[in-house]
Amino acid sequence: MTTLKTHAFHILAALAAGDSHGSAIARLVRDQTDGVRLWPVTLYRTLDQLVESGLIAELEDARERPEGASRRRRYYRLTEAGAAVLAVEAERIAAIARTALRNVEDGPWGH
Repeated sequence: MTTLKTHAFHILAALAAGDSHGSAIARLVRDQTDGVRLWPVTLYRTLDQLVESGLIAELEDARERPEGASRRRRYYRLTEAGAAVLAVEAERIAAIARTALRNVEDGPWGH
């Protein structure tokens, strides 16, 4: 399996919290990461790629959107496939972090 690009990982993680539209996804990513910014070109290109790959779905049916949602905004939902890829990638990143911490603790900087 190919690893996700960082911005795709952050978008999937944001959508794991629930359906959302582009600018709200960008705000959530910024909040969850202490400041990572997804510029509009990167955000919408990545959203299109994630839809094309089946990891997220665009909510085209107005009944699936939140009540009172703007019809101009495009809303997205994490798919089962997207959740599975997110879980695998999160575990891969966690394993790397555990290794890094172990290396620091066991190295000359450890306690």
